[in-house]
Amino acid sequence: MPGMNARAATAPRAGLVQSAQALYAQLRDRLKAEILDGRRPPGDRLPSEAELTAQYGVSRITVRQALNDLQKEGLVVKAHGKGSFVAQPAVAQDLTQLRGLSESLAGDGRSVHGRVLAFRQGRARGEVATHLGLAPGTAVMQLQTLRYLNREPLSLNHSWMPQAIGERLARADLANRDILSIYENELGLAVHHADLSIAAALATATEARWLAVEAGSAVLQVERVVHAADGAALHFEHTVYRADRFRYQLTTARRAP
Repeated sequence: MPGMNARAATAPRAGLVQSAQALYAQLRDRLKAEILDGRRPPGDRLPSEAELTAQYGVSRITVRQALNDLQKEGLVVKAHGKGSFVAQPAVAQDLTQLRGLSESLAGDGRSVHGRVLAFRQGRARGEVATHLGLAPGTAVMQLQTLRYLNREPLSLNHSWMPQAIGERLARADLANRDILSIYENELGLAVHHADLSIAAALATATEARWLAVEAGSAVLQVERVVHAADGAALHFEHTVYRADRFRYQLTTARRAP
């Protein structure tokens, strides 16, 4: 029958069916199952949009919706010009202790290292001056680093500190050492506590380029002011993490009413 043949020619293949669940959701769930049960390991390249379109007999828009959903869930990461890849499992940093990134994440087969992008003198303006407790225009040192986890970009970091502290830091290995460790072991500065702020954000074009993600991808934005025992600010840092590779974790206890 001509009508039946026409419908069969356009029916989705590879197990996707016309149902109450949208086709993009069916494709998303199928790819998600392959990732979660290990059939597609971390780093595995997914078929291209064109390949998925041909394989499942659906439109390019349907495929794109499915991949976008997987990216939002942190299961897939897109590399411009290269395609979509299964994301590496996210690592977690414990919030119950004040620790540096290497102190928290290194070990268990993981390596953390960094690259100094810039270290220069500047002037305290706006929130930098406020967080450091300095008069606007006061000379400060600004440090910009890119941190890697197992050779993959993890975070883009900007730190500002009083000029006197920054000049002493200039002689330290800022690429591969946590600043907190340098303070305590090389500069003789006692780190006491930190004020922390965490927010969801979208990667700017510059951040996306350094972190190897698409502009507008979800990122975790963390601001931290590190203080000495007397309350003086040692530095203020603004860090952007890849949301598909990093998270914070915290255990809390409920007090009896």
